[in-house]
Amino acid sequence: MVTILFCDVIGSTALAESMDPEEWTGIMNRIFDYLIKPVERYGGTIARLMGDAILAFFGAPAAHEDDPQRAVLAGLAIIENIAPFRKKLLAERGLDFDVRVGINTGLAVVGDVGSDTAGEYTAMGDAVNLAARMEQTAAPGTVQIAQDTYALVAPLFDFKPLGGISVKGKH
Repeated sequence: MVTILFCDVIGSTALAESMDPEEWTGIMNRIFDYLIKPVERYGGTIARLMGDAILAFFGAPAAHEDDPQRAVLAGLAIIENIAPFRKKLLAERGLDFDVRVGINTGLAVVGDVGSDTAGEYTAMGDAVNLAARMEQTAAPGTVQIAQDTYALVAPLFDFKPLGGISVKGKH
């Protein structure tokens, strides 16, 4: 059982096109700092940096009985902590971006995959796919969680129900 958190930077493609690659890399490194620190603070594991996004696990390789809660807290901290940096970049440089977070909890196979020459520590399974879809359909500046995570953390947070969401590959 693992809770998967995806977070990506909305508007990064347009921003990257508007500046020198080294300058953009410097900005993304600062953004990544805001995305990574909350995950680490709440005991999650950064599995992958993907261009302008992160993939993190709560419950692997180290498990805690409150991993879904930790993932939601990390997602909320990402949104809250990056807000001043977003405002600063907009005011100083006219650069506008936002982030969104998707979370799901479920069964997944977690470990090293690949070959002797190319591999990574990752999770595979439907739970991972649904977490990615939660992130892709989340509104800018929000944390969107799937039903399985909601069932585990409902009494702990205030939620805005979204109703049914059409998820690619799901019926």
